[in-house]
Amino acid sequence: MNKLVGFFLLLLISVAVAELEQEKDGPCGKFSTLRMLTHKLRHCEKAARNVRVPVSSQCCNDLAKVSIPCLYEVFSSDAFRQVGVDPRIAITIPLRCHYTNP
Repeated sequence: MNKLVGFFLLLLISVAVAELEQEKDGPCGKFSTLRMLTHKLRHCEKAARNVRVPVSSQCCNDLAKVSIPCLYEVFSSDAFRQVGVDPRIAITIPLRCHYTNP
């Protein structure tokens, strides 16, 4: 009986670890695009709405910590459009932060 319980616990732990590793496989790691938008890139919202609005230093600092695949995923997400952000303007933010090779 103890071997059966031990096997079941080992199987349960293996499944839990596999699910955690699967979460990290997304472009933004363990964060959803909505969480990235609301927590990591919230300082970029005004600059993503209007190309004439200067990009804040906080936005540029936050942007430097985000991978390119994640950034692309956030900029092309429905959540981004729902808050009234234009992806064509948002994609200019790295250049406006003077990142020549982000």
